Amino acid sequence: MTYTTVLFDLDDTLTDFSGSEYVALKEAMAKHNITLTEEIFTLYQMINREVWELLEKGMFTKKEILSLRFDLLFAQAHLEGDPSQLNHDYLISMGRHAKKVDGAVEVLEALADAGVRVAMVTNGAEMAQKIKLAVTGLDAYFDDIYISDITGSAKPNIKFFEFVEKAMGGIDKENTMIVGDSLGSDILGGINFGISTCWFNPNELENTTDIEPDFEINHIGGLLMVLGLS
Repeated sequence: MTYTTVLFDLDDTLTDFSGSEYVALKEAMAKHNITLTEEIFTLYQMINREVWELLEKGMFTKKEILSLRFDLLFAQAHLEGDPSQLNHDYLISMGRHAKKVDGAVEVLEALADAGVRVAMVTNGAEMAQKIKLAVTGLDAYFDDIYISDITGSAKPNIKFFEFVEKAMGGIDKENTMIVGDSLGSDILGGINFGISTCWFNPNELENTTDIEPDFEINHIGGLLMVLGLS
């Protein structure tokens, strides 16, 4: 099959979100005179994962979960300060410390050479995502960037994809693929919308869900083989 459009997730797909998370949170907390211990970081990761899952299920809005994660962290870790301001500082730090995953630029350049249209589809916070794209230079490869803060709904909600489809002037679903690291967000969203799906799984995690991607890769460069471009 020839794919003419590829929708990319950003965090932990084209940028190494996990690799910069600790450094960014440590930097943001230092501004609030809070020392980031391994215990606090582990607790934060657990809380953050849980609230993002609630977003994917449509139980909270993006604005609510971004605030809620630090409200819960401060309460459970018995921290003092302003959770809202810490969240703001953390988003900025995450953007500043963003790094591309190995092979991301090469893949995007190959798709451009092949005439494949690419679009960014992300649930991340608008402020952080825009900084990440600018810092990494990935914004140069995307004319179409869709952030759930702007679209009004988040992946895997089909309304998010319908917004993208309309904004792009229509999508040929049979020749469109979404690539992302999240089974519950990217892959389920793609399945619901009726497009092909590629799970980016660099850590080779076991899929314990009933969500079945069409393809699975452990290096972003593997996408070129999936698309028949290598």
